[in-house]
Amino acid sequence: MAAVSSLNVTLNRPIGIEDYLVWSTVFSVVLFVPFLPSIQLGYVIAIANSALLLAMNRLSIHRNHLLVILSIAALSVIGTHAAGVSSSVMFAQLAGIGVMSVYYFSALTTLDVTLTRWMEMYVWFALAVAVVGIVLWPLEQLYDDGRLKSIYTEPSFYVYVTLPALGYCVGNYLQSRRYGADILILLLSYVLAKSSLGFLGLILVAVFTVTPRLRGWQIVGGAIALSVFSGGIYLASGDVRLRVNQMVGAMISQDLAGVGASPFAFLSNLYVASQSFAAHPLVGSGIGGYATLYDRYIGDISGFGLAPLLELELNKYDANSMILRVAAELGLPGLIALFGFMIVCARVKGSPYEQIRNAILPYLLIRTARMGAYFTAELYFFVGIYLLNYLNYRKASRKPSPTMTDLSWPGPEGRPEPV
Repeated sequence: MAAVSSLNVTLNRPIGIEDYLVWSTVFSVVLFVPFLPSIQLGYVIAIANSALLLAMNRLSIHRNHLLVILSIAALSVIGTHAAGVSSSVMFAQLAGIGVMSVYYFSALTTLDVTLTRWMEMYVWFALAVAVVGIVLWPLEQLYDDGRLKSIYTEPSFYVYVTLPALGYCVGNYLQSRRYGADILILLLSYVLAKSSLGFLGLILVAVFTVTPRLRGWQIVGGAIALSVFSGGIYLASGDVRLRVNQMVGAMISQDLAGVGASPFAFLSNLYVASQSFAAHPLVGSGIGGYATLYDRYIGDISGFGLAPLLELELNKYDANSMILRVAAELGLPGLIALFGFMIVCARVKGSPYEQIRNAILPYLLIRTARMGAYFTAELYFFVGIYLLNYLNYRKASRKPSPTMTDLSWPGPEGRPEPV
């Protein structure tokens, strides 16, 4: 009777504005779904909720956050002048970064939810997306290329949205034997997605989560198991094998003839970004200027049968990789900031800090290596949690007897200041 009474209380409790903000924020993370050209459904929720937080006087920006955005703008002004790129191209990128990052950082720091709770709610949504993908997978055999996509337009988007959930579940299972069934469902969905990014993500999850627990001969066994797993994927997946063969062959021969669209997109943008970085290594060409650089250097690529691929202008605006795009647009300072952020915030120890880091770091590596967009529905949610996880760890480690369990913003002195 007590359980029934508790359930009735929960069901009859009115949903307040804060409940809506919390759940809609997490829901927006998985909405990597087109609403209009270049606009995702997640953007719609983030913008609408930003207006609500503003009305509640809770939309705020920390001074260091503002300093980062202003530094990008200042570097971009210098870079566009040095590279001969129109400075007007940077405003859309700065606006998108500002709106999305301010919303998610405000939600994470002003709503009364711990980081572990944010992650647990996110796992529920990611698992729902995985189940939907598995249910829809038979239809992919009939009407598409047979790879699991769930509600997204391609498997890579599914990987970006769900990889942190898989990493978090694995970490918690090793720590406390939780999320066992969830892991099996997510692993099945990755097998059905047949995505090289997904398989690489699984390897990174194993490297960060499992290998630190190995000792002595276990390390040798782990290395052998990882090698067997990687080789097995190569032999079992025709999609992975084809892309690896084309990529390696093109790099060895220095000839892009005969490669598919995906390897060509990466290698051609690698060339464009490297040429731009070599020309302006210290300041880049300014954020948003990559399309101009693409037009400037892509003509250097030629070869038999490449004309159809060149006409597609693959990833002309985002470089196919945030790392490549940052190198071209923000130069060495941008690369130092990007990798410095991931490395510094990875320096945490103990539970639950390691579980959160090991969930998000593989995603960050995959996301920055193979997608160049500076703002997507999920990005700043995970970036914010990754940063706050480090700040909470650093604050807790300064205490004589660290007993902190509340993973919210680290104290009132660390709250963002309204600007």
